[in-house]
Amino acid sequence: MRTTISAQGFSRTAAIDTFVRDEVRSNLDLFSDSITSVDMFMKDINGPKGGVDKEALIRVKLRNGRLLALYSRDDNLYAAIKSAVKRMKRVVRRSLSKGRRTRKFRFKRWIDDQDTNQAVSS
Repeated sequence: MRTTISAQGFSRTAAIDTFVRDEVRSNLDLFSDSITSVDMFMKDINGPKGGVDKEALIRVKLRNGRLLALYSRDDNLYAAIKSAVKRMKRVVRRSLSKGRRTRKFRFKRWIDDQDTNQAVSS
């Protein structure tokens, strides 16, 4: 799982990079076999003026080709990052379980079709 981090409107620090990597690892490591890359984009909309203007956009590319993205906004950059990564964990889990259910359903339908074809030809 490759992780890239970029920032706009402020300079990235080692502390921010470490925090992002730790959050991604602790929340998404369970799905690391299904994830090819994680991209974190951070932005300070108003600059040094303050307010609820720190955005964290997280984008996850899954091995099955799906691209998942969501963002979080907060007055604290660390809170925005934490919120985005936690929410992404739920989205990834839901997306992967949907895919598994679909494959199981298709396989079950295929088995039923095979049984039906054998019964008709007998």
